[in-house]
Amino acid sequence: MKKKILIVNSFYTPDIVGGAEISTQVLAESLNQQFEVYVLTSSNNKDIIYEEINGVQVIRIPNRNIYSALDNYAPNTVEKLYWHFNNTFNKKQKKAINQIIQEIRPDIIHTQNLNGIGTYIWKLGKVNNTLIMHTLRDYQLIQPTKIGLINKLIASINKKRAKHVDVVVGISRYILDEFVSNDFFNCASRKVIYNTINNKTVEKNLKKEKGPLKVSYFGRLETEKGIEFFLDSMCNVEENKVGEILVVGTGSIADQLIEKYSQDSRIKFLGKLPFEEAQEKMSYVDVVVVPSLWPEPFGRVVIESYRQGTPVVATNVGGIPEIIYNKELIINPNDKKSMREKVELIYNLGAEEYNQLSKDCLEYSLKYSRTHEDYISLYRKILAEDE
Repeated sequence: MKKKILIVNSFYTPDIVGGAEISTQVLAESLNQQFEVYVLTSSNNKDIIYEEINGVQVIRIPNRNIYSALDNYAPNTVEKLYWHFNNTFNKKQKKAINQIIQEIRPDIIHTQNLNGIGTYIWKLGKVNNTLIMHTLRDYQLIQPTKIGLINKLIASINKKRAKHVDVVVGISRYILDEFVSNDFFNCASRKVIYNTINNKTVEKNLKKEKGPLKVSYFGRLETEKGIEFFLDSMCNVEENKVGEILVVGTGSIADQLIEKYSQDSRIKFLGKLPFEEAQEKMSYVDVVVVPSLWPEPFGRVVIESYRQGTPVVATNVGGIPEIIYNKELIINPNDKKSMREKVELIYNLGAEEYNQLSKDCLEYSLKYSRTHEDYISLYRKILAEDE
């Protein structure tokens, strides 16, 4: 009989807010051959919904809060504070989750992002004699808001609850060290497992001669993602070196950016594209830039770009340096001169050199295509230890 794994994340396909949802789906579907996999997630439905997606049993519980990240809604400061308080102490949600755990009786509860679910699930798992694993995909347990006092209060609660976690996994060494340095998960064993990236490779047209580069950004249009840093840098590169600048994604400063850079005809804002179409654009361009100003826990777009044979220029923040193939293409945040130099370095490559770099990037990306096997080994190890 297969062991039961209950994977928990704030949202699940087709509700995709960010990279965590993609990574959770990849993980759940990759594990389904070895284990009986369930996913517990939140939704805007009024009732609990049970469904099957690609062999995975998905349970969607109502979002019992005043708003959801799935809503097209901009809450004020008071509403945000109430939301986080309710997320931390939601008795109705807690009762519903406890009933689901008792129905499934999982051998392992594997939590990911917990906004909309609540960290009380760790204790619920322990009360129901279940092993608890948590994967760190963001910093919400430490910094859920922009208000320091509120963060300190919620972080202290989460830190106490984290004592129920048996194993903690970081999607990079950086994020794992960040939590350990803040005295989280002191009772848990620790491991780094990078995200599994198994998107299909779109055939790339090999360069035959030197010409203007097609450069692109993929991600949320927010200040901390470095989108203005990227566009300011590219606007100052001659048109004979950079001929197209594509921006794929949306966010709170999208309209502001469209207006600010309307004079540069090379810049095209494509909005949020379906996943497959975004991968095609990654293959189409010559360079992807990841200009983040904040410490990305992993930097999924880096490996996705490599999977399309496209080299990446990226900032030296968070977990990004751990996964960059060509260290020569790492830059410091807000260093516009360095970004221009790195893009021009790629422009100056001969066709044969660029094509070889492209092949090397693709080959390197394959090491991230089966990291879910590390989870399988880890599950089996802790299950054997528990017998």
